Amino acid sequence: MKLRDAWVLFILSLVVFATALVLRRTFLWDVTPVSWDQEPQSLWALGAAFLLRSIENIASVVAAIVLAFICTLYLYRWRGNPPAKMLNGK
Repeated sequence: MKLRDAWVLFILSLVVFATALVLRRTFLWDVTPVSWDQEPQSLWALGAAFLLRSIENIASVVAAIVLAFICTLYLYRWRGNPPAKMLNGK
């Protein structure tokens, strides 16, 4: 994977996270996927809130993993031994 591809994946995951967050906060602001109160909520709203929250969580984990990968690649470049050199054993 090239560094440019990793940046594209990072930006894409941030866009997916932001989109899901804005949709959930805009349209389902009063629905909580896990609610402690006893107020009845519609099933479609509850399902949609749960789905959007799951998408947010998955996108944030992907962004964190890709950011760690990008930082590792920059560290290897800064130290002067790229990962391809290290994998070949030279």
